[in-house]
Order: sequence, then C-alpha cells, then structure tokens
Amino acid sequence: MSRRVLLTGSLLAATAAVALPAVAHADSPERFHGQFDDTFENVDVCGINVDVRSQGVFTDLVFFDSEGNFDRFMSTVSGKDTLISDNGKSVVIQYSQQYSDTEGVIDEAAGTITFAYTFKGLPEKIQTARGPVIVRDAGLITFADTFDLDTGEFISGDVLVNRGPHPDADSGFELFCEVITAALS
Repeated sequence: MSRRVLLTGSLLAATAAVALPAVAHADSPERFHGQFDDTFENVDVCGINVDVRSQGVFTDLVFFDSEGNFDRFMSTVSGKDTLISDNGKSVVIQYSQQYSDTEGVIDEAAGTITFAYTFKGLPEKIQTARGPVIVRDAGLITFADTFDLDTGEFISGDVLVNRGPHPDADSGFELFCEVITAALS
C-alpha cells in the first residue's frame, strides 16, 4: 500500500465526489458498481519496468446531505494486480477493503484543509506468483493529509489510527518498493 497508491485513491475519491451530481435526499446514496480487468504495459513500479494486469470488482457510494451537498464517499473493492517484470519474474498484490472519506475540514486561521480517509480490511498482500506472502497489511488504518488552502500544496500527512499489522505504513511506505524490487530483480 504505497503512499502514492493511497494518495491516488483519495484524489480519485475527491474527484468523483466533486464531479457527481448532487441529489436532493440524504437517505439514498448514489451507487456505482463495476468490474475491471485491465492490462497496462511498460509501467514503472519502483524503478522496474513491468506489465500490470489488474482485475477485480468495486462498489462506490456517494452520500449527500438533505440539501444535496457532498457528505462522504465510500468504496468497497476486491481484486488483484499481477506485476510481471521484463525478466519474467512476477508478484501478485491482492486487496479486499473498504475505503471511506469525508468532506475536508477547513482551518481558516491556519489556512489549511485536512482530509481524513480510512482503509478497513486487506489493503495489501504481496506475494511472488507461486511463493510465500512477502508483506501483508490488514486491519484498520486512518490517515489525515493537510494541504495549504490557497495553493493546494501538501503540508503534512499523519496516521491517526493504526490497528494492524500495517508494516508498509509503519515503514513510511518504503517497504513496498523494497519488497517489489527484491522480488522482481
């Protein structure tokens, strides 16, 4: 669960929440459900060129308040990504988790906005294609990222809750590239 993956997920969620039309009632969230089976060639993952096959299923829910304003976003996803390096070695990253976030909290005095987002379940299990589990992150983890309100510049990121194990988060998200590089080299 690299920091880049987590931030990408939160940015996609925020983008979806802004782009979706508001509804006038708070009791029925907007629901999006789908399956994916995508292949990406020549992707740089931790400095290694790989082809990626990503397969899974997701359900996204967008909640609005009684006035139709965005309230929160929740996504449940289960899938696996298979990374195959140019030398033929491969790793499988499996995940089955629920992601949720809420509207950002603005601190006008500090000139910041903070987003909190939570992952529950199995954010990441990495193993070689026919081998043992290398890394397994599981449980509950909540992050808070703070940005400058005027420029949008990232200021800080904190782990608010960590009921794991979450070895990748505990390593400052350096473990992901360490194990991927070792497995694919």
